Amino acid sequence: MANIEARKNKDGKIVSYRIKVYKGRDEHGKRLKPYTKTWKVPENWSDTKVQKELNRIATLFEEECKGGLVVDNRQTFSQYAEYVINLKEKNGIKHQTITLYKKLLERINLAIGHIKLTDLRPQHLNQFYEQLRNDTNLVTGGTLSAKTIREHHALISTILKQAEKEMLVAYNAASKASPPKNKKKAAQYLEIDEIKTIFEIIENEPLKWEVLIKLLASTGARRGEILGLKWDKVNFKTSTIYINNNLLYTQERGIYEESPKTESSIRYITLPKEIIKLLKEYKKYYVAQKLAIGSKWTGKDNFIFTQENGFPMHPDSVTNYCRKLQDKYNDLIKKENKKLPELKQKREIKLSPHIFRHSQASILIFMKVDPVTVSKRLGHSQVSTTSDIYSHIMKKADEGAAETLSQVLG
Repeated sequence: MANIEARKNKDGKIVSYRIKVYKGRDEHGKRLKPYTKTWKVPENWSDTKVQKELNRIATLFEEECKGGLVVDNRQTFSQYAEYVINLKEKNGIKHQTITLYKKLLERINLAIGHIKLTDLRPQHLNQFYEQLRNDTNLVTGGTLSAKTIREHHALISTILKQAEKEMLVAYNAASKASPPKNKKKAAQYLEIDEIKTIFEIIENEPLKWEVLIKLLASTGARRGEILGLKWDKVNFKTSTIYINNNLLYTQERGIYEESPKTESSIRYITLPKEIIKLLKEYKKYYVAQKLAIGSKWTGKDNFIFTQENGFPMHPDSVTNYCRKLQDKYNDLIKKENKKLPELKQKREIKLSPHIFRHSQASILIFMKVDPVTVSKRLGHSQVSTTSDIYSHIMKKADEGAAETLSQVLG
C-alpha cells in the first residue's frame, strides 16, 4: 500500500502530499529507494474532497508503479548504460563485443552520460553525432568515419531499446535521431597474380608463417579462427579443417579462446591438396620443435600456430607480419615497375589478414561458385550477407559473363 505524507508550509497549513510506493529490497537485502509523487492541494477544496482525490491519486500511482509504468527520473544515461552492459555480459554476449561497448561508452558518457534517461532527446544525440564528426581518430589522426559514428549510435540505440522494453522511457530517442549515413566501402581484394607473388615471397620465410598465410588465403577464414585451430581439428584423410574456436585478445583478459562469431561460423572447410601437404610437413617440424624445447614448452592446448615456447600466438602478431610482408611485396613491385612502361606497371598493395578473406570470396565468385557455397565457406549466417559485402565483385563477374556471351553470340 502507498505511504502518504502531508507537507505543510510555515504556517502549518497542508499544501501538498508526498506519495511513496516502495520498490522492495535489492539482492543484498537493502531497501531500494521508493517511487515518489507529489500532489499539490488545490485552493479552497474541502477536507472531504481533498481526501477523496488523494486516495484516488495514491491508488492510481501504486497501480502504475506495480505495472512498471513509473520511471526513476533520477537515473542518468551512464548509470543505466552500465546496467545494460552488465546485463548483456551475464546473458552471454561475447567478451570482445562487451570490450567494444565499454570503449564506445567512454566517448558517449562524456557527451550525454550526465543527462537523465527520461530527459534524453533526439536533439542531444544529433548534437553528439555532430561533435563526433569533428573528433580525431586516435589511430589514423584523421576525423572519425561515418561507420564509427554509427557504431556509437547503434550502442545508444541498444541501451535505449532496453529502457523502452523495461518501460523506463516512452520511446527510443535514437530511433528519432539522424546519424550519418554509412558510406559503403567496396571490400578490397588481391588479384590471383598478386597472391601467387605473395606465395613466392613466403616460401623463403619461416615455415610457420608460410603455412599460416597460405591457410588464410586458401580458406578465407578469419584471423582468430586460424589462430584458434588445433591439430585435432585437421583431418588429413578428408583434407578438411573444422573451425569451432576463435583466439582473441583484450587488455582485460589477455589472449583467450572463445566460440566463433555465430553458429554458422562453426564449419568444415576443405583444403587444396598442396595446403594439406604443407600442413603435414609443418606438423613434422612442429613435433620436432616441441621435442627440442622439452620442458620449456608451455603449450598445453595443441594449437597449430604458437610462439616458440608453445604458448598461443597474439592475434596482432599476424597483422604485424602482414605489414612486413606488404613491405617486401611492394619493394619487389617497385623494382619490377622500373623496367615496365607505365601502362603495364603493377599496383602496390595494403596487406592485412582480412584481405585474404575478401580475396578468397572474389576468386570463388569469379570462378562462378554459387553464393550459397561461398557463404558457407566464409561462415556467414546468411547468403544475403555475402551478397551485400561482395556485390561489387558479383557485378564485375556478371559483366564478365555478359562479355563472354557477347563473344559467343555476337
